[in-house]
Amino acid sequence: MKRILLSILISICLSALPHYVQAQFEGQIDFLIHNYQDGNPEVTNLDMTFAKDRIYLGSQSTLDVMSGLSTNGILVRNDHQDFVFMTGHNEALKVAKSDIDGLVNLINRVQGKAEPEEKTPFRWDEKVVETGNTKTINGYQTREFVLKSDENNGSVSVWLTDQIKVNWGLLNEVWHTTGSKQLGEEIPIELVMNRNSFPLLIEAFEDDVIVLRAESVVVNTRNFDRSKIELSSDLKLLGFADLMMNMFRQRR
Repeated sequence: MKRILLSILISICLSALPHYVQAQFEGQIDFLIHNYQDGNPEVTNLDMTFAKDRIYLGSQSTLDVMSGLSTNGILVRNDHQDFVFMTGHNEALKVAKSDIDGLVNLINRVQGKAEPEEKTPFRWDEKVVETGNTKTINGYQTREFVLKSDENNGSVSVWLTDQIKVNWGLLNEVWHTTGSKQLGEEIPIELVMNRNSFPLLIEAFEDDVIVLRAESVVVNTRNFDRSKIELSSDLKLLGFADLMMNMFRQRR
């Protein structure tokens, strides 16, 4: 269950749709993520900034994206069809979406992984239930949906608002072409990453005990920092070849 929720968050954190949504949300949404497992509660953050055709995802924690690539901030540029990973002070790695697909396929071949079998369609009518519960979160009206799991009597509660609509762009496409193939679980990412609603609270339970909670603590549509979705002129941009060289050095 922990892996299901983290996969959902990373997919939010880590599609190119052929058109843009109406009433695109522009603003800042900050989350606190509480991990209650292993008897040692941990708290981290996920800060998201949305503009017309860009999304910035940042955290105080470092995310290991893959071998040779760690980041605490990702700029998704739908207008350029690329991702910019913040890797250090005044340094970032720019990777095109097409390069990510090719790199994942290369890693799978090197590791001898077979092509994943085609998954059976997700059983929405059996696994996702709208409870009828509603609540106001940060001034937005939300409805509760529950995702049932066959593992440890688990479930995930997702509170969605239709007052926030986001063009996920490349994130959604990368999930469907790459992310979903790397994980064995059935994860209905459309529940949280869609054009018509946005999650403001996600809670995961095992045997009726909460194990993870991702709650929005800030929704700001005024005076938010738009510089996060732009690249400063003094930022040194590395390319895909630099990533490959770094991965090669780590393998030696």
